[in-house]
Amino acid sequence: MFNEQAGKTTALYYRVASKPSHELYLDNQMHKLLCYASEKGLDSFKLYADVGVSGRTLDRPGFNALKAEIEAGNIEKLIIKDITRIGRDMFLTGQFIEMATAQGVTIHSVIDGDINISPLNADMAKIITALCQQLPKGGGIA
Repeated sequence: MFNEQAGKTTALYYRVASKPSHELYLDNQMHKLLCYASEKGLDSFKLYADVGVSGRTLDRPGFNALKAEIEAGNIEKLIIKDITRIGRDMFLTGQFIEMATAQGVTIHSVIDGDINISPLNADMAKIITALCQQLPKGGGIA
């Protein structure tokens, strides 16, 4: 069971980029998060979701609401299915993780476990993101 701090809550966040064709996937993500919360004995939590918005941007309505709550000091733990639910851009995702952990938030992936960014990992994310931005659209290396 997670120890909840007074006045703080656990956030569950899920995202899917496409709307109609991925409703089952979104339901599956929510189901995994809710089952995980139940297994850990979480009685109170807040759900945040984004549907139909790419993970390449962090400017998403549900994510912005989550970020505002973190910055206000209202969130102590963030639970996600996996790190790609935060974002697909490693640099932006790393910046968010650094900001959240600086606010005292623990980030936990149902699939990958606890997530944190060391300074070395943050630097590697910048290098990888820069290299990926050099690839042609569509992603492959010729």
